[in-house]
Amino acid sequence: MANQMLAEVEKALRTAPAATATGSPITGPSITGPETLALPDVIMSTIACLAVAILFAVPGWMFLAGSFALYLGLIVVLMFAGIYVARRSPVSAGLALGYSALLGLMMGAFSHMATLSTGNVQLITQAILGTVAGAVGMLAVYATPFGRKASKSSKLFIGLMIGYAAVGLANVVAVMLGVGKGWGFYGVGGLGLALCAIGVALACWSLLNDIGNADRAIAAGAPRNFQWSLGMALCSSLVWLYLELLRLLSILNR
Repeated sequence: MANQMLAEVEKALRTAPAATATGSPITGPSITGPETLALPDVIMSTIACLAVAILFAVPGWMFLAGSFALYLGLIVVLMFAGIYVARRSPVSAGLALGYSALLGLMMGAFSHMATLSTGNVQLITQAILGTVAGAVGMLAVYATPFGRKASKSSKLFIGLMIGYAAVGLANVVAVMLGVGKGWGFYGVGGLGLALCAIGVALACWSLLNDIGNADRAIAAGAPRNFQWSLGMALCSSLVWLYLELLRLLSILNR
């Protein structure tokens, strides 16, 4: 669920100057034109990825929540798909939307399981509102000097994500062993709440990084075909933030 494209997007922007349609490097400040990335391009690609994720959340809710094996298999597929997509920057529209569809399947399955454990479907609405609030908050944070600096700390972020991913893998084993009443480490008292808080914080940081990447790419006059890499990254971070908030709310409402 973490934004695995951060390093690839930043590397491409560092090593390949923005170019016009004819391939000539841009030597002056950012330009505008049909082949240059603009804010509407990023917004539309993000909306498209989110729309696909929401659409595929429906079959995820209906067919995947009843089988832990299928859900676990989906997580594995999503992990390898993320690694594959991260190595193909900038990504095509098909890859971005396909990855978003996998995110949607997982989002639907997790939403069903989380609300089933509490019997409160309204938690989904609360998690959505929290995600929107988080997105607005990260936009506000990015407007500050601290936010812009934090959005460039991709190496530290990736290091923390590796550790959090390792905890996630260990948690799968804990769930299978019945730890935390089906929540694994996340269901173990204060430890679970602490892990949830860390997950929410990392998801917000991922979103802040994505906002910074989009802003810097637009300012640098990056090629327009970066729109799907950035849109998919923003979609991934928003979905991740939603899932972390939903997990936190579900544990608090057990």
